[in-house]
Amino acid sequence: MFVEELRARREQVGLLQREFAEKAHVSLSSVKQYEAGRKKPGRTFATWCDEFYGCPGTFERLYDGMISESYPSWFGPRVLLEEKAARIHEWEMRGIPGLLQTRSYAGAVIRACRPYDAGEELERDAAARIERQGILAREDPPRLWVVLSEGVLRQAVGGARVMREQLGHLLGLAEAQGVVLQVLPFAVTEAPGVDGPAAMFEFDGSAAVAYLEGWRAGRVVKDPEEVAAIATALSMIKGCALSPVDSARLMTRIRSEL
Repeated sequence: MFVEELRARREQVGLLQREFAEKAHVSLSSVKQYEAGRKKPGRTFATWCDEFYGCPGTFERLYDGMISESYPSWFGPRVLLEEKAARIHEWEMRGIPGLLQTRSYAGAVIRACRPYDAGEELERDAAARIERQGILAREDPPRLWVVLSEGVLRQAVGGARVMREQLGHLLGLAEAQGVVLQVLPFAVTEAPGVDGPAAMFEFDGSAAVAYLEGWRAGRVVKDPEEVAAIATALSMIKGCALSPVDSARLMTRIRSEL
C-alpha cells in the first residue's frame, strides 16, 4: 500500500521525516499525516516519489489503489478518471453530480438512499464525495462541462434550505473559469439523453474514455466506436440545452421560488 511503501522507502535511504519533507517541498506535518494515513497526497507527489526513488510507476500505481479503495469497487475507476482527465463532459438527469454537490446535499442524498446504515458510515462516504472535489482546486484543474436536466434542479433534495445552498453553489461554479454549466429544460420536446447519465473523460496525449453508471454499477467504456457514439450523444444534449447564461437565469429563478 502507498502508506507503507512511502515510509519504507524513506527509512531505507536513511531520511528523517523532516529531511524528506524538505526534499519533497512539503510540510513536515503533511509527511507525518501521509505516513499515518490521515491525509492523502496529490498525484504530483506520487509522481515525484517515483522520480526521487527511481522506481517509475510504483508510487503512482499505489496511489491509484489508495484512491480507489475509498469508494465502492464499481465507482473507484471513475474517480481515477476524474483525477487524470484534462477535460470532463457530463450529462446528468438523476441528481447533482458529486463534483458539484455541497456537503449538505451530499449528506441528504446518501441518507435517503441508505436508511439502514450507521450514521458514521454515511458521514464517511459524504466526506469522501466532497474530497473528490479537490481536483477542481488544483493548479491544473480539469475543464468541466456539465449539462443537468431541469428536474435535477427542482427535486427538493434535503428540503428548501439545502437546495437554496446547492443552487447558490452551482451559480458560483457557473461563474468560475474552467466550468461550463447548462440546463436541459422541460420545454425541449425531442430531448436526447433519455438512455441515462454519461460522462466523457478527455486526456492530453491519450484517447478519450467514457463512463456509464446505473444502479450501484458503473462501466468504463474504451471501445472507440462506443466512445464516439457517446460523444455524439453528449454533443446533441449540449445543443438542445439552454445557453450557459440562460441556464444561470433559470437556476436563479428556481432558487428564488424555494
